[in-house]
Amino acid sequence: MRMRLSGKLTVLVLRAGGRAPTHLSIPIWLVSLVNTCALTVLGCIGFCGWQLQARYGLQGQHVLYLGVDAGPERWSIFERLAPSKLTPSREELASQSFRQRAKRLGLGDRRAASALLTGTIPPEWAEEASRSGDFGDGKLRWPVERGYFGRGYGSGEGGYHLAVDINGPMGADVVAAAPGIVGYVGNELRGYGNVVMVVHPGAWVTLYGHNQRILVQPGQRVVQGQQLAELGSTGRSMGPHVHFELIYQNRNCDPLPFVRPSEIDHLSAADPVVQVAWDPTQPKPASVRCKKRIPHPVHDHDDDDNDLVGTAARPAQNPQG
Repeated sequence: MRMRLSGKLTVLVLRAGGRAPTHLSIPIWLVSLVNTCALTVLGCIGFCGWQLQARYGLQGQHVLYLGVDAGPERWSIFERLAPSKLTPSREELASQSFRQRAKRLGLGDRRAASALLTGTIPPEWAEEASRSGDFGDGKLRWPVERGYFGRGYGSGEGGYHLAVDINGPMGADVVAAAPGIVGYVGNELRGYGNVVMVVHPGAWVTLYGHNQRILVQPGQRVVQGQQLAELGSTGRSMGPHVHFELIYQNRNCDPLPFVRPSEIDHLSAADPVVQVAWDPTQPKPASVRCKKRIPHPVHDHDDDDNDLVGTAARPAQNPQG
């Protein structure tokens, strides 16, 4: 191949043996035009990509151009084209989605709290909790890692304490025992302090009470082991612990048979627990004890407010759970 530059670009193509040569003449202006168009297209692609990233936050909240954080410093030529306000973060968009789902299903308010506390679960709640197809690993997760057994199901005067208390250090992670959707968070349940309630497939409900800080919101899907809150001592509590309830069809059930014994510290061997599998798609195992909620002999009659949804979280005083 031989190239000669003048007013045209000449290309000589030789075939095998140097016979039958072919000449191609390309005007120089056409070559320059092609180069200019290619550079223009590349520049437009880069600029459009920058604008899309600024608009939709493809790489985060801030405008990035060639890997450099432009922040608020933009050339005036771009200010009319680039968004003047940063778009919502992924966390903000997710929170908005949770709120919309909660509103559509009727989750998160006082009425939902009462329904969850009694295990009166509308079909659409259970269906939404099952939508992901995640049913856990066949056992309930102990809600506090390295948390130790405090008191159990059926303890207290008249057996009113149909839950398990799990002691642990202040601020420890409180995690979801099984996959589901958050149905209520707040402090409107008398005595429970800051509480989280999660709806699980099969219309099961778990409740986590006395938290220091809540980290999820109604309508949010959670996976098994996901942090829900920080362990605390709000409401009627004598010290840092989680009041853990398992609720099913208007009854409180003993959660211990569903939990691996290896996860439970300080569990007494005096009353052996018959282990069963956690399979919310199947009927409740007959060996699992379940009872209707029993009023506390003192606390559930100390004022005229509703026994299910009452005053906000109170300072630690008499034990609820």
